[in-house]
Amino acid sequence: MEILTRAFGEYATNCYIVKNNEKSLIIDPGMGASQWVKQNATGAVAVLLTHGHFDHVYDADVLRRELGVPIYLPKADEVFTASDPFAILRDSFDADFLVEPNGSVDISGFKATFHHFAGHTPGCSCIELEGLENTWFCGDFIFKGSVGRWDFEFSNAKDMQESLRRVLEIKQNIKLYCGHGEPTSLDDERANIAHMLNMRLWQEY
Repeated sequence: MEILTRAFGEYATNCYIVKNNEKSLIIDPGMGASQWVKQNATGAVAVLLTHGHFDHVYDADVLRRELGVPIYLPKADEVFTASDPFAILRDSFDADFLVEPNGSVDISGFKATFHHFAGHTPGCSCIELEGLENTWFCGDFIFKGSVGRWDFEFSNAKDMQESLRRVLEIKQNIKLYCGHGEPTSLDDERANIAHMLNMRLWQEY
């Protein structure tokens, strides 16, 4: 499989295209991503969203209409697209498929598993594709040298703590394609995650 990436919008949100033979998956098309996606996602079969924040989903609906592909969204994040609580999207929209926590879906030869790590959002998930084992598209859960924020509306600090503890229990190393910034790996982030969990800042929430 081939992975293409480019950052878009005010928050430099990474959009990914994963190509396998003549088919492509689109992951997290943010504001302004649609033209690049249409030029590069040959044989597009679906848009997958790691979570519902506007900077990750902004161009999802236009790509659905222009490419005729369905949108897959973690079920617990439906509120972000259906109701647009931050009033930033062009229009609110409903995803075609709401994925259950830790659910897997088969899409035209791709099998995608949505590993659920709530906290940044209720449905925040890391997407793993069969054929790219030990590789996650982790949205805003983990970044190089940092983790996702938990102080937004709909975020939850206790859920984020639990998610970070759970991810540290995973023994194998995992390549992480982040929602912002450069890729990293779970092994490279373990010390930072452990440090974050020991900080007093959690007591504020």
